[in-house]
Amino acid sequence: MNPIAIVLLVLLAIIIWKVWQNSRKTKGIRRGGNIDRDLLKALQGDAKLAERLLDQARLKYPGKSERWYIEKVIYDINRDRGRI
Repeated sequence: MNPIAIVLLVLLAIIIWKVWQNSRKTKGIRRGGNIDRDLLKALQGDAKLAERLLDQARLKYPGKSERWYIEKVIYDINRDRGRI
C-alpha cells in the first residue's frame, strides 16, 4: 500500500470517528424531531422557544456539537433565572 493511500485511510478514519463522536453527544436530541427533555423542562415545554434559542446559539457559536448547544442554552436559562 502506498503512503498516500495510508494517509487517506487515516484521514477517513478520523472523519468517521469525529462524526460518530459528535452523534453520541446528541443524546437523542433531534432524532425524530424531538428536543432534549431537559431543555424542554427548563422552558416549561415550549418547543418553539427551544428551537429559536438553539438556532441563536448555533449562529453565535458555529462548529459546536448539538449537545454543546443544548447545554449552553440550558446553562443560559438557569443563569438568567438566577439559579447558578
